[in-house]
Amino acid sequence: MTLRSPFADGLRAFERGRFDEAMALFTEAALDPRYAASALSKRGVCKVRLADADGARADFEAALARDPRFAPALANLGNMEQEEGRFDAALERYKAAIAADANYAPAHHNLGVLYRKLGRVEESVRELRAAGVLESRPRALIERLRSAFRRG
Repeated sequence: MTLRSPFADGLRAFERGRFDEAMALFTEAALDPRYAASALSKRGVCKVRLADADGARADFEAALARDPRFAPALANLGNMEQEEGRFDAALERYKAAIAADANYAPAHHNLGVLYRKLGRVEESVRELRAAGVLESRPRALIERLRSAFRRG
């Protein structure tokens, strides 16, 4: 049985690379307070993929307006800061994401990458290891398998 909701349908469209369709579905999903932060953040990721940095930043900020501790939006803003060479700002965003959700592996991974760029090797290794441990947990493995089967 396939879950049907604007958010779930948006995720499926995103996985298929149909970003315009996914954005429309995430916009609809954001009307539901239960999904607002997630939907706005995912819509922002679609905009990143479509090279709309200003729109993406606005969506990540909108997600944080709904939930100031939403780790994916914090990490995505950190990614944007890092790509723009604002390493101090990126560092703060990643640390905020980890403070909000210590189990959010992408924040640890991205912080590890940033530390590596900054020449902080020991801290880089620590964060990359933390990300690896978190990604190897059963829940993460189940999600990766589900995603792989949905693509097939």
